[in-house]
Amino acid sequence: MGRQRWMKWGLGAIAAMTLGCGTPLALLPGMNLTMTIESVPTDAAGQGRTVIVRGTVGDRVPLIGAQVYQLQDRTGDIWVLSSDDTIQTGEQLKIRGRVEHQPISAVDGDQSQVYIQELEQLERSPQ
Repeated sequence: MGRQRWMKWGLGAIAAMTLGCGTPLALLPGMNLTMTIESVPTDAAGQGRTVIVRGTVGDRVPLIGAQVYQLQDRTGDIWVLSSDDTIQTGEQLKIRGRVEHQPISAVDGDQSQVYIQELEQLERSPQ
């Protein structure tokens, strides 16, 4: 009984410290937690980070041997580059992917577009 209480207190303290420092638990090394799309890091520090997100496939753009699709959840949307060209609009996906930044030069200054390079489909449900 005492050990269980200590485990709960220890996990609670770790969560409180982590959330208190502003780092979502899903971004900590070794944590395989699903995060909202809104929580995907969009700054330069997020480059190369591995994330797990879940959502519904929206718009799709076919490429040769691949496609880019928009993954949407209640918090927002993000583009995903996938080698799987069979994904259809309306499907529910949970994926593990790497955050990438694509620099875009424009007349009014440089910007960057954030997207996810799909590494693995963890769950897939048809429309």
